[in-house]
Amino acid sequence: MSNEQTPPASAIERRQRLLETMRRDGGTWDWRRARETYQPRPDPRTVRRDLQLLCREKQLTRVEGGDYQAVE
Repeated sequence: MSNEQTPPASAIERRQRLLETMRRDGGTWDWRRARETYQPRPDPRTVRRDLQLLCREKQLTRVEGGDYQAVE
């Protein structure tokens, strides 16, 4: 049995997985760190857009330096 995740079925599911990982692992996240959670790895614009949307939904906050952090 493989440890690889099944690719998300939708953009909503993709963002939900990212948010869950950010909350679990903690710390600050830039788009490069966030991209490492995606399987398969998307275009960097997709990752940035996902981070921006989660921030607009108040799930993430921007921190100094432009990184993101999950809201508790």
